[in-house]
Amino acid sequence: MQPATEILGLDGFYAESALPTLIKRSGMAIWADGEVRILDRRKLPHSKEYLYCKTTEEVAEAIEMMVIQGAFSISIAAGYGLALTAQESNLSIKDLREAAARLKATRPTGLALSRVMDLCLYQAEIAIKSGSSVVREIIKITDTIASDLAKQARKTAQYALGLLNDGDTILTHCFPDRSYAYLLMEAKYNNISLNVICSETRPYLQGSKLTSWCAAELGFEVHVITDGMGGALMKEGTINAFITAADTVCMDGSVANKIGTYQYALAANANNVPYYVLRQSGPDNENKSGGDIVIEQRSGQDILTFNGVRITPNNVKGRYPCFDVTPSELVSSIITDRGIFNANAIHSYNEKEPFLDNLV
Repeated sequence: MQPATEILGLDGFYAESALPTLIKRSGMAIWADGEVRILDRRKLPHSKEYLYCKTTEEVAEAIEMMVIQGAFSISIAAGYGLALTAQESNLSIKDLREAAARLKATRPTGLALSRVMDLCLYQAEIAIKSGSSVVREIIKITDTIASDLAKQARKTAQYALGLLNDGDTILTHCFPDRSYAYLLMEAKYNNISLNVICSETRPYLQGSKLTSWCAAELGFEVHVITDGMGGALMKEGTINAFITAADTVCMDGSVANKIGTYQYALAANANNVPYYVLRQSGPDNENKSGGDIVIEQRSGQDILTFNGVRITPNNVKGRYPCFDVTPSELVSSIITDRGIFNANAIHSYNEKEPFLDNLV
C-alpha cells in the first residue's frame, strides 16, 4: 500500500478507497443536501442501508437506537444534526441550545459528544452575531473536527503499533472506533502481521459485526468469541495484548468503556497480559475520578431479546448498564495522539506539545 494519490480519507494520508468501510466518509454520518445521511450499523456487515434524517430529533433517535455507534462517530453525527435545527426559520440561539441539549442527552457517559456540541454552539453564536450562515458555520466546524479526529486517530495508532510485535494476537472488546481501525491500517502499511480476536459484545454485537468486519476487510486473520471466553484465552497464553478504546478517561487514569471491559481487565492483570487503551484525545478534564462518570442505563429489554426474539421467560427482568469503569491500576498504558502514558500519569497529557490544536 502506498500513500494515496487519489481522493484522500479524512486522515489526509490514506486513499479513501483503501480505508475499511467504518472509517470512510460514507461509513459514518455526512451532510447531504440538507439532510444527515447515516450508515445503519445495526444492519452491517451483510446489508448497507442508510438512514436520512431531516430533523435534529431524528438524529437523536438514531443515536439512541444504535444506528450509529462509537463515541467520535456519534459526535460527528450530532454536529450535523445540530445543523438541521439551524436550517429552521426564525432561528434563535435558544433553539440551538435546546437542540444541543437533546443531542447531548442521547449518550451521557462519553464527553466527546458534549464537547462537539459546545464547539458548534460557540460557532453558531458567532455566526448569529455577525449575520453569517449558521448552517454553514456548524457544518464547517463539524467537518474540521471530523478531519482532526481522523488525524489524531492515525497518530495514536502509530504509537500503539510500537507496543506490538509481528505475529501478536490482540483481543478487543466492542468496537474501539477509528483508532483501532488505523492501528490495523498502520500494521498493514508496515507489513506487520496481527491476529485479531473480537468478543461478540452483547447485546448489540459490535464486536461480531463491526470490529471483526473492519479487520477482515483489511485481510487480517480474525476470530470471534463469546463475551465469556477472553479470560480462558488469556490464561492459556493465546493473547498478547488486550486493546480497547474508551468513552471516558478520567484524570486519575480510570477508564469507562463498554460493559464487560472491567472483567477483561481483571483477567488480563491476573495473566500478565497488557491492557492498552486507545484514547486519541487524552483525558477528560471534567472527570477527576471514576466516581464522577455518569453510566448510561439502557432498557433491560435489550438483554432479554436476540435479533428481536425474546429468549427469556416472560416474568424475567433485564438490566443493562452500557459501560463499566476500570481503575488505573488495571490499565497498562493509555495511548494518545501525544504519546503513551502510564494510566496514573495521564493528567500529564495536558503538559505535552499538542499534535493538533485539539478541538475535542
